[in-house]
Amino acid sequence: MLDLNHILLFIACLSPLVVLARASRHGARKRSWQLAALTVLLITALAFLIAPQKAGFAGGGAWLLLLFLPAVGSRKAAELASVERYGAARRLLGFLRFLHPTAAVGAEHSVLRGLEMARAGDRERALQILQAMGRTETRAADHAIAQSFRIRGDWNGLLTWCRGNIPRVGLGEDPSLLLLYFRALGELGLRDELALQFAGRAPALLASPVHKSIFASGLPLLLAFCGRTAAIERLLWTRLGGLRSDAKEFWIATSEFKAGNPAGRARLEDLRTKTTDALLRADIAERLEGGASEPPLIPANEATVRRFERNLAERRSSLFAPRAGITPAVLAIIALNAAMFLLEIRFGGSQDAIALHRLGALEPAAVLALGQYWRLLAALFLHYGALHLMMNAYALYVLGPSLEASIGTVRFLLCYLLAGIGSSAGVVALWRLGLTQADLLVGASGAVMGVVGAWAGLLLGHRHVPMARRRLINIAIIVAIQSAFDLSTPQVSMAAHLSGFASGLLVGLVIAPGRPIRA
Repeated sequence: MLDLNHILLFIACLSPLVVLARASRHGARKRSWQLAALTVLLITALAFLIAPQKAGFAGGGAWLLLLFLPAVGSRKAAELASVERYGAARRLLGFLRFLHPTAAVGAEHSVLRGLEMARAGDRERALQILQAMGRTETRAADHAIAQSFRIRGDWNGLLTWCRGNIPRVGLGEDPSLLLLYFRALGELGLRDELALQFAGRAPALLASPVHKSIFASGLPLLLAFCGRTAAIERLLWTRLGGLRSDAKEFWIATSEFKAGNPAGRARLEDLRTKTTDALLRADIAERLEGGASEPPLIPANEATVRRFERNLAERRSSLFAPRAGITPAVLAIIALNAAMFLLEIRFGGSQDAIALHRLGALEPAAVLALGQYWRLLAALFLHYGALHLMMNAYALYVLGPSLEASIGTVRFLLCYLLAGIGSSAGVVALWRLGLTQADLLVGASGAVMGVVGAWAGLLLGHRHVPMARRRLINIAIIVAIQSAFDLSTPQVSMAAHLSGFASGLLVGLVIAPGRPIRA
């Protein structure tokens, strides 16, 4: 049976070490995360000395409060800010200040407060707050300075500042500043440079789950300033539900205006009378005063914009898969696992060996001696206790949707099942050779590791692409962490996990040869 204390102890030791390793590359700007990680390690060590059987719960609680919740909350706040929901982002950071009371969080909170004031019409007070924050030694200082230009409508000043503080290639220390850079280029009519800058940084943004929201918020800017009304309507009303309705109207109107459609001016004038957002009213006034006609894009950049339109129309990017919550195959697999778990309870309990045997637990002797090969598949949908089920379901929920969105539902199901069967077959083969002593195995973790292996197989075919190389490194880290956990947990089958990964890798190498990686 899985030991929850052991699992939490493993997390409480490993996660802070990963945080320390990553924070060491950023120096003083990540000092607060270093302190939080060291605190979690200290609490875990003291708990282990006092009560080893409860140390995991103490360390896991510290990890949850000091590392997990602040990290998830900060990411969510950044996503809210990227769609200009400053109030919700500020309130979330206000809560995080109690868990992560650092100058950086406080400064970000103040910048969002300044933006809220500007939106409410108190421009002078907003600028005072931002100017004060711009003098601090935090990451929020750059945002405060850049947003000050934006509130004043000084797009030339903002562009000059961006060119001096954002690297010409890559994402820089704070990729969210790219949104202001893209906006300044569009407002000044530099559409060719906007297309180049957006396309050049898109692969790096999409390579990281943390930065996908920046791509999602930057794409409407590109489409609007290039006058692609149909594409931006499809994007804003069906994909980006987080953006406020008046902001959606503004960008649709901007796209019409830039395309020379008279409806754009009428829509902007109507929106100016309805919106309560002072910043938006100022933007509308500036848009109406400026000219709509701009030189056409050069052919290469026109092709770039059309490529983004085409990808959006064909739903080829998995960028928006998380918005749907869960993909069909992943939902079906999780539902089937849950149904089988209820059946286990009906037959005598999820930890009852007789019930598991009757329902199809993997027993190498039964497979080889009695020819019960159906167990290779049936065991993938059985679990030993509720914790086992929840862990595998969560792992599939996190890892599965992006792969399914990239290769399609049918191929994903084929990949999942083949990797799972390969996992079971690997365990049987190793048992036959005397290399493992597994007598009864259940669980979907081998198939889930097959999903990781399939990603690796797909990425290996495109390893020359920087984005693919970075993801391969992340996959190698996942496999290393899983192997370390398997070695420290006798109840977990490393043979099943490695066999599943290897099977998924082979399937991934075959399932979509030569096709481009879809971020």
